[in-house]
Amino acid sequence: MLEMMADTMSRFHLRHRDQQPLTVAMHAHPFYEIFYFHKGRCRYLIGDRIYDLAPGNVILMHGMTLHCANVDPDEEYVRTVIHFTPSYIEGAVHFPHALDLLNPFRKLKNVCLPLNPEQQTEFEQLLARLDRLQAAKDPISYNRLHLAFLDLLTVLYGYAEERLKIADEHKYPEKMRGAQSIIAYLERHYMDDVHLDDLERELHLSKHYMAKIFKETTGITIFTYLYTKRINESKILLITHPEMKITDIGYRVGFKHPAHFSRVFRQQTGCTPEQFRKQEVWT
Repeated sequence: MLEMMADTMSRFHLRHRDQQPLTVAMHAHPFYEIFYFHKGRCRYLIGDRIYDLAPGNVILMHGMTLHCANVDPDEEYVRTVIHFTPSYIEGAVHFPHALDLLNPFRKLKNVCLPLNPEQQTEFEQLLARLDRLQAAKDPISYNRLHLAFLDLLTVLYGYAEERLKIADEHKYPEKMRGAQSIIAYLERHYMDDVHLDDLERELHLSKHYMAKIFKETTGITIFTYLYTKRINESKILLITHPEMKITDIGYRVGFKHPAHFSRVFRQQTGCTPEQFRKQEVWT
């Protein structure tokens, strides 16, 4: 029995209402993650996204995207974190019309769900129940832990259902595939000197066609997306590397001239990189 429980803990682990000081920097891992924010002041970075968290926010992550929390050290930081491997759940539920409980992690990749007060109460009770069962370490509690976690994933599926419907509705065929290919290229090469000729050679699509389908699909131009990506990446560097020079950050994310970096940053954020750093970095 102890061996079975140890195997479960290697594939599932919960830290309930953790208040330990933050020690982990930007990181990734092969586990899916559920992060529930109870209390404090926290800015959560996932890839090129930045979430200003409020109590009652729950983040679902597939883990392989770089992520970290940037917290105000002057405030209490309380969170519950669950790590689990997909294989822990895959195949665990076999009955007619069973939901794919991993869909919110697979389809939405990384998403922050703000829970309403009723949902917060429900979810916090489920987390407390999991914590009690994990601590008990007896055969009955071990089995109940499995069932309780499936219940929690089912509840999360319900919270994410509207987001999942939107994700399904936005499966455009050829145009979407073309736009996704452009986005994938920009994600890989945003720090380079990008030209439409480069995309044309790489994707075997004409410049006119690419510009047209990208605008129709996303509502913005290719270069608006590129600059937004660069500015989002620069925000992460400004927050996570306070020792790094502003000009070096601009070069790192693909701007060839500091003045251009500062101008685009101000256009998108309403402030300069220097002002953003002062406002956003808690020291």
